[in-house]
Amino acid sequence: MADSFMDKVKNAAGKVADGAKDLAASTKLKMDISSLQGKIKEAKEEFGVNVYAMLEQGKTLDEITAAFTTVKTTVDDLEAQLTAKQEELKKLGED
Repeated sequence: MADSFMDKVKNAAGKVADGAKDLAASTKLKMDISSLQGKIKEAKEEFGVNVYAMLEQGKTLDEITAAFTTVKTTVDDLEAQLTAKQEELKKLGED
């Protein structure tokens, strides 16, 4: 009977440890997601400021389009990372 009780205690302790690990992983993923969302917003805002300046300077549409292409590549990469983190968080929640 003592072994059975100890087994139950060990099992419960293992579940608590697993829960703590999941909580830590979930918290880190949420922080990563928030950071990526901030970087996406920042890249778009910076692009807007840069386009405004480019228009003031009389830059051509081709130059503005090239700037957009550069920013879009960055934003697409960040959004791919964001999607991966969101999927990882979703899978963690399913376990």
